[in-house]
Amino acid sequence: MSQPETPVELRPLPPGTGQIVLSPSVPAEAPADLVRDLYRLSDPALSELGLDQFLDELLNRVRDALGVDTAAILLLDREAKQLVARAAKGLEEEVEQGVRIPIGKGFAGRIAAERVAIFIADVDHADILNPILREKRIRSLLGVPLIVEGDLIGVMHVGSLTPRVFDAEDLALLEVAAARAAPGIERARLYTALEREHRVAVLLQRSLLPRGLPDVVGVPVAARYLSARDEVGGDWYDVIELPEGRLGIAIGDVVGHGLGAAALMGQLRTALRAYAQEGHGPSRTLELVDCFVQTMPQQPMATAAYAQFDPQSGKLALATAGHLPPAIVGPLGPRSLRVTPGAPLGAFPYGAAPEQELTLQSGEVIVMYTDGLIERRGEPLELAIDKLLELIREASSAEEACQLAFDGLVPPEGLDDDVAIVALQNAPVPNALRLALAADPKVLAHVRRAVRRWLSEYGTGAERSGEIALAVSEACANAIEHAYAPGPASFELQAEVIDRDAVFTVRDWGRWRPARRGNRGRGLRIIDAAMDDVRLETTPTGTTIVMRRRLGAG
Repeated sequence: MSQPETPVELRPLPPGTGQIVLSPSVPAEAPADLVRDLYRLSDPALSELGLDQFLDELLNRVRDALGVDTAAILLLDREAKQLVARAAKGLEEEVEQGVRIPIGKGFAGRIAAERVAIFIADVDHADILNPILREKRIRSLLGVPLIVEGDLIGVMHVGSLTPRVFDAEDLALLEVAAARAAPGIERARLYTALEREHRVAVLLQRSLLPRGLPDVVGVPVAARYLSARDEVGGDWYDVIELPEGRLGIAIGDVVGHGLGAAALMGQLRTALRAYAQEGHGPSRTLELVDCFVQTMPQQPMATAAYAQFDPQSGKLALATAGHLPPAIVGPLGPRSLRVTPGAPLGAFPYGAAPEQELTLQSGEVIVMYTDGLIERRGEPLELAIDKLLELIREASSAEEACQLAFDGLVPPEGLDDDVAIVALQNAPVPNALRLALAADPKVLAHVRRAVRRWLSEYGTGAERSGEIALAVSEACANAIEHAYAPGPASFELQAEVIDRDAVFTVRDWGRWRPARRGNRGRGLRIIDAAMDDVRLETTPTGTTIVMRRRLGAG
């Protein structure tokens, strides 16, 4: 025999409020249709939705279950001590207008302040703060607090466009809906916050990684990066142009995940780049970065590897701080470098990273990577490194080495950890150099590096190659300065050897114009002084300057 329904306890408020406080009360035995509605409201699948979808679906189910015209949820802004309209059905204007209700004021504010259910039989004669409720001609309201582990997170209320006396079953249903909904809302809100943080961390990390890699003749570089599936880490890489045509190549991994790790990654990358460009070698650079890490209040820990490559000699200087050893692949096959690593950055005060030097033979590629690429639960590290070496065995370029490693070790669904790879090759310089360049003064440094690198293949000494590179750069500057009006344009540089002469041709497709800034005659004097022969040809379709210089070791 079923027990009688537990009555709702009513406590009238002071005269003129038009409100009744309802004590939390759940029927001892609910009817079948109520049980069915409760199951719909407590559906576990709801908690898997993002916050917006969760609230939308929840309010649809609440409105259907109670047979009401409106349903709304206001969430607590703790700092402002206000309730903020977050989702609504039949009261969408609340959300669109960003309605805020102070705690303790009006219908919803009273519910939040006293943490009790409140029923309003006639809105027209009640203390209502939100004018939208009257504008929508709502006659009766019922609201309950949303509480998670003793903490108020918001208010849920429903309304009817016709006078209605909400009974014990209505209250029980709304209370149970609130009890089930509150944790779901908190989970969904946390999920949304984590999702937002993940997106921000990914954007931050990608913004802190190089937007492009240096284009150096004879030293092609390549890189790959993939953030973790769920939480961004602190993996990073960099390729740094250094004085005298050298290149720095670096990789690192900050311990931890999320925005903090991404921000620290940016600081470490910037610090390493700055110290490297001051002229320090790999060991000293990592030592200075470690000193920088020691001063950080977060007391982070990170691993890093940094190498400097000299294309003229093929020499590579390398130091690591707790990082995995780089791999080398080339005509003689793949191998993992035997390195003596220093301690991770931030692990011990005044840590040292031993430096070693090797020769990167013509055609060889050095590949640096983070542990996310190879480490798998339950697999020995040595086997993981061997697998990587086998995958890149046939790589003939830096780009191919990165792609083979990525394709072979990163599944389509991604990994639980970040992955970063950066590779550099000591590539043979082509016999003939052909560069298509933007008519922008920024390319002139690249021109000088390319010419010096190309001349080094023919045994030209540093002093002579510097003179020639400067002269070619001046010819290119003339093309940029005289050939085009401001705006996008391009020119071409070719270099080849004819009868032991280095022959350089700079060709543009503009019309010769006076210099935009001052007198450029100095550039022509530099060209004449550095070259054995100079010929200038101007036509309606453009200008060509051909320069010759006898090759030699001097």
